[in-house]
Amino acid sequence: MRIGVILASHGEFARAALGAVEMIAGKQPDVVALGLTAEKSLETFEAEMREAYEGLKAECDLVVTLCDIYGGTPFNVTTRCLLNGMDMIAYTGLSMPVAVELLLTRDGLDSADAVRKQLVGAHATAQQEITAPVPASEDEDDLDL
Repeated sequence: MRIGVILASHGEFARAALGAVEMIAGKQPDVVALGLTAEKSLETFEAEMREAYEGLKAECDLVVTLCDIYGGTPFNVTTRCLLNGMDMIAYTGLSMPVAVELLLTRDGLDSADAVRKQLVGAHATAQQEITAPVPASEDEDDLDL
């Protein structure tokens, strides 16, 4: 199954996230990053979303959209696209861990349900507390990082 991905955010976050993922995993085909900037109207952003969707849908079996925050303009545009019949899976919570997980595993996912399960799992494990044990001595040489 060929999966296309739209990353949508306020500002340049989506583009930066894609750039960071590509630093880790190399160039990513079938991915479009869209950013709503101060200079861009809602109508322009919606037209970009529609164009990205149509381009990916022409080549891919499934389109997945990850937008940054629930209730924001990229979310609202995504919701409007869904209401207008665009057949895609859409989630909020765009983050590096979720984007990396989706983009690195999508070739092995064989259904929309598998994509949903992967995304829910990625969201659930994306935030982890970082703890480090305090060394017994105060010697900085004991800190092996």
